[in-house]
Amino acid sequence: MTVISEAQIQKEELKNPKNNNLDYSISLWIDSYDDIFSDFDPRPFSARNISDDFLYEVKKVSGENDFLIKEFKLLIPSNERNFETELVITKRLHSYFTKNQYYFLGKKTTEIKKGFLFTLFGVLMMVGASLVSSLNTDKILWHTLLVIIEPAGWFLVWSGMETLINTSRKEKPELDFYNKISKSKIVFLNIK
Repeated sequence: MTVISEAQIQKEELKNPKNNNLDYSISLWIDSYDDIFSDFDPRPFSARNISDDFLYEVKKVSGENDFLIKEFKLLIPSNERNFETELVITKRLHSYFTKNQYYFLGKKTTEIKKGFLFTLFGVLMMVGASLVSSLNTDKILWHTLLVIIEPAGWFLVWSGMETLINTSRKEKPELDFYNKISKSKIVFLNIK
């Protein structure tokens, strides 16, 4: 009988490009709980700001694959561990990741709505310009109105389309990261 470890199975599954719905875990080594939080924030762990360096490392490690992060392991020396503190930190990290997930999702939704509205108003202005142009009148007021609304319509259409295209491109990495990490189980482990 051949015995295959979980690590070998996971390694083989990660090699298989057909299976995109895999869960995997990431690990970070920390010397103390303070490595997770900002050095400049004196508040308790339950309210303290997350360190930019810590977030950078988590994003870098999680960005190596497109898989969902099942477990987020924080490796810490056994003499530094405290169960109550770990519970507080776990809640703080989950609330931070979830809050940012909703923030970036809301930001993306708002920008997409803005892009659609710009495009819609631009198309309506160009339809209005077409109607003014079809009047075939020599009155200066109609010509002035045409000169004003036709470029404004084009501007709004192009601005709206640019907002739609750039929003999905700009917000996607942050939203993907927070979607992956907010659903993960945070586990503290002793460094071996």
